[in-house]
Amino acid sequence: MINTLSRRRINTRTSAGDWTLHEGGPLAICALFVVLVICGVPILQLVLAATGSFSAGVETTLKTFFSAQILTATSNTISVALASTIIAGAIGISLTLILMTVQLRARRLLAFVFILSLMISPQISALAFKTLAGPASPLLKAFGLAPPPGTPNPMLGFGGIVLVMGLQHAPLVAITLAAGLSRVPHSIIEAALLDGAKPLAIFSRILLPLVRPHVASALLLAFVAGVGNFGIPALLGLPVGYMTLPTLIFQKLASFGTNTIAEAALISMLIGVIASIGVIASARLLSRNNVRLQGGDRLAVFINAGRWRVWIECGLWSFFILTIFIPMMSLLATSIVPAYGMLLRFDTLTLDQYVEVLWRQDITRRAFSNSMIYASFAAIILSIFCMLLAYVLDRRLTRIRSTILALVEMPYALPGVVVGIACILLFARPLPIIGVSIYATKWVILFAYCASFMAIALKPIFAAITSLDRDIEEAALLDGAGLRQRLLSIIMPLILPSLLAGALMVFLIAFNELTVSALLWSAGTETIGVVLLNLEDAGLPTQAAAMAVVSTMVVAILMLVLEVVGDMFPENTLPWRQLSAAQRNK
Repeated sequence: MINTLSRRRINTRTSAGDWTLHEGGPLAICALFVVLVICGVPILQLVLAATGSFSAGVETTLKTFFSAQILTATSNTISVALASTIIAGAIGISLTLILMTVQLRARRLLAFVFILSLMISPQISALAFKTLAGPASPLLKAFGLAPPPGTPNPMLGFGGIVLVMGLQHAPLVAITLAAGLSRVPHSIIEAALLDGAKPLAIFSRILLPLVRPHVASALLLAFVAGVGNFGIPALLGLPVGYMTLPTLIFQKLASFGTNTIAEAALISMLIGVIASIGVIASARLLSRNNVRLQGGDRLAVFINAGRWRVWIECGLWSFFILTIFIPMMSLLATSIVPAYGMLLRFDTLTLDQYVEVLWRQDITRRAFSNSMIYASFAAIILSIFCMLLAYVLDRRLTRIRSTILALVEMPYALPGVVVGIACILLFARPLPIIGVSIYATKWVILFAYCASFMAIALKPIFAAITSLDRDIEEAALLDGAGLRQRLLSIIMPLILPSLLAGALMVFLIAFNELTVSALLWSAGTETIGVVLLNLEDAGLPTQAAAMAVVSTMVVAILMLVLEVVGDMFPENTLPWRQLSAAQRNK
């Protein structure tokens, strides 16, 4: 028996260099199959449906595409996306340069608050600004600043949509740009400083040219996000008849008209084409990035603002107060008055709206429960599967790794409305072989969440697995440990922080999600975003505000938890830490 074990160890040792080629084949095949089913098949189904529509009737399809309604919605979508991208780019680029290069107090806190505005769902941001600016605003009326009764709400329509969308997507620009700035060698900055270069010259002649691909990519991603945004145009555009392509799809599906699904599929393809152009262009720009680190020589803070530091800090906090805290305070004020439009006084303060949405109404309690369950299960399923996927991508599927990663990124990069329509087309009929339909059930929403957010869970896990030293695993292999045992006893404990980070990030985004669930929900499967939109449409803004406040508190608390345990995670896993990662140059 001893000789047999010795021979086994010797044979394993001689093949230690290529042991990854002799195991994990079935796991790799299963992982690849799951990725194809979850990320590839829905999009393929949408393409086939759109192609079938063209084949069935080119004249009818072209007539649909060039109808006045779709042309107007397309024009509005592109206009809103372009204008909001300008705002998001100006804010995102400016704040990123300040946070990553200027010596400021509480830089981590500033970055945290900035990213919090991205984690707050778009429909909540839209509702916050909507309740703030109108003549019935409880907050403005409390200070005597409300417009006269009958004055149109200035946030409704093109201007409000562009403003809120630009503020919502500014952190997205910042995250993308920060990824490029963090790779700029600090030695270049030091050399420029020794030559007497001023900060403005360093920005314009060194930093921005080096990260030009990231700047362009960030703007393109903001444009794509603007094209697919549903929550903001739904709350600020639909009340005044301002239609974009995502809200047009929503209205068509809600009308239950003839040929609705076919028209929705065609409009989704139009959105997908517009978004794909931006996504592909962004990816090509980033692939041309030629910034290379020299060892650990990362960009560090190099500007000592001196007496201007206080003014810069005051300017940043004032900006956040105006764009984040005051709108959120407006939501809070709206949620604690008996009815929208009543004056906020001590004798009118009430928590009835919170009691109503958290205890009395079945639909709101069910929405909180559903969102919690869907987000939790999506986070758990994706974190476990992504561990297996990341392992086989690093060990067995290296030749097609880039293709698989692109396939995983596709549903996340495309607007949620495209993924929603793709899932409707895929599951409208019973599943092959088993003959069971999951359409209009909780399972179709969970499937869509897994497709949309797989890329979020995979990123930190893949980064952790690719950084692991294989010596420990090879030692376990020499002792006879199988693949399953090594995954459970070695790989999982080592990457557990990344596993938790990916799961929590998925939960944060899925918990308040609206675009996908707005198209896929049915009676009994309502989510927070869906019910919030329905309450606002039903003329119950105080209850909608109460739901928004509670869900925002959940997101903020989870972000605080991530920050507290952030040292356990791989570098740059938390976006606000990446924005404030540069240390003071000593």
